[in-house]
Amino acid sequence: IHYASRDAMDIDQLGEKVVDQLVEKGMVSELSDLYKLDVSDLKKLEGFAEKSAEKLHHAIQDSKEPRFDRFLYALGIRHVGQHIARLLAEEFGDIDTLKKADYEDLEKIDEIGPEIARSVSGFFDQKENRKALQNLLDQGIKMSAPPAKGGGKLKGKTFVFTGELENYTRSEAEKKVEALGGRATSGVSGNTDYVVVGRDPGKKADEADKENVKKIDEDAFEKLIQG
Repeated sequence: IHYASRDAMDIDQLGEKVVDQLVEKGMVSELSDLYKLDVSDLKKLEGFAEKSAEKLHHAIQDSKEPRFDRFLYALGIRHVGQHIARLLAEEFGDIDTLKKADYEDLEKIDEIGPEIARSVSGFFDQKENRKALQNLLDQGIKMSAPPAKGGGKLKGKTFVFTGELENYTRSEAEKKVEALGGRATSGVSGNTDYVVVGRDPGKKADEADKENVKKIDEDAFEKLIQG
């Protein structure tokens, strides 16, 4: 469930009820098994016909090229949230280099304390975790480069999206923000810099007014990311 979530591998339609069925039916026992499923397997799930099975199959296969930091977060390593996953991705660049990092290498990084360093090094020291990771790579997982170290033109800026955008899905827009050094969150707070308002916005637009957060439309968002 965590692996498929929007902030991790973002596999549309692979929610809790579907995961429960896949596990209960013995179709998935580790993460790499997801990529072995075909349309005929998914049609066996309750509520799935040909079209919905094809859609889920495409969503699973389309997740094979994640950004490195999102993949790290998706692995569910203890104490590694989105921010720490991004720090690790920026510092080490690829999964092979990170796997070789020891406790001392990790603890040298700003914001990585002893507990996180132990958790990350311990995760990759465990034989079963290394095997599960290799099984994922064997299924064709290819990570794209992490955001440039030091961020980009949106470094330090936090965005929330509400309503439907014309040129992006919400996931695509959030990835744009993250690639430029910013953060995309689901909730509006006093720390939010911009609420991007699309068609038929939800309550987040009203929350932006209450929190005195600047609201912008898609055109203004485009100008920000294009510089």
